[in-house]
Amino acid sequence: MTRLPYVEPAQFSPEQKELFDAIVSGPRAQKRGSLVDAAGHLTGPFNGFLRLPALGKHWSAIGETLRFRSRLPRRLFELAVITVAAEWRCGHEWAAHAALASEAGVAERVIDAVRQGSTPTFADTAENLVFDFVRELAGRRRVTDATYSAALAILGEDQVVELVNTVAYYTALAAMLNAFAVQPPQGMEAAWPP
Repeated sequence: MTRLPYVEPAQFSPEQKELFDAIVSGPRAQKRGSLVDAAGHLTGPFNGFLRLPALGKHWSAIGETLRFRSRLPRRLFELAVITVAAEWRCGHEWAAHAALASEAGVAERVIDAVRQGSTPTFADTAENLVFDFVRELAGRRRVTDATYSAALAILGEDQVVELVNTVAYYTALAAMLNAFAVQPPQGMEAAWPP
């Protein structure tokens, strides 16, 4: 279900076909089988990417770079993504990444607390820092000097830059997904009722 009608594969422009092929043959497709529905439509934010393929290819490349070529540890990356999803109450983003967070080693009690909008109790200092940093940036639109300094000390400058870019990208995706009323992929439960 989405407000934005699907781009029909039979009507792809050459640019749309190129982007479609890049997405369905890329690393995301190897991690998740729900990128394409039974009718051959790209799901999630990717349908929106196809509307403006000149722009969509850049959004896709940024997301692929952050997910598969970043040095930020996977569990911290996925914790950041689900924290953004919870701040935006973005069901599709949550459904796509909560399981990935669990697979990456984020504790189920932490994932559940993030979904509920609570502050989890962390056993890991880096996870606690990432949660605080992302919640400040996504929720308050700023990061305090104390949180920023702690992030530099624990993650280093390059990973702080990756973390900020992760928050920015997944905030943009959450805005797109919410604006177009994109629901979680079939078979994935909505974290928050529409």
